[in-house]
Amino acid sequence: MIDDKGQMRVVEALLASGIIAVAMWSMINLTRVPDPYGAKVKSETEKYCYDFLMSLADREVFDEVIFNSTGVRQGWEGLMKNVLNALLPPNTLYNMTVYNMSRKGDVVEAEPLGESIFNASPDDFRLAKEAAGADITYTTRGRWVLKIHLELAKRW
Repeated sequence: MIDDKGQMRVVEALLASGIIAVAMWSMINLTRVPDPYGAKVKSETEKYCYDFLMSLADREVFDEVIFNSTGVRQGWEGLMKNVLNALLPPNTLYNMTVYNMSRKGDVVEAEPLGESIFNASPDDFRLAKEAAGADITYTTRGRWVLKIHLELAKRW
């Protein structure tokens, strides 16, 4: 009778060990550890994106490129693309959209002010490991209120 209790304890210990082993295996294989490098890179890319837009705004690049003395410049998108190509680091993908924030009654609506400016397709952004975006609101010298959206990604 004493031997039966000892044998049951051994069986219980083996079952408990098996359950713990299965739980550990499941935890290791089914959970993903967050990538601290990826999170840091995304926040740095977001910060760079915002800082880049703010530096363009501080230098009044949007006033000079988008507008002339009569209003919105024809073909300003090509000029802005040249500016972005010259100022952004090599292997950087970008997509910029400029919106005119116009008032329609009691509501302010964002209407695209021309075409989006980009050097990559949406698929390229989906495949990029480092991608981030930023928005700023900018008031021009001519009292236009613009919302500028910029997405940046690194090409691998």
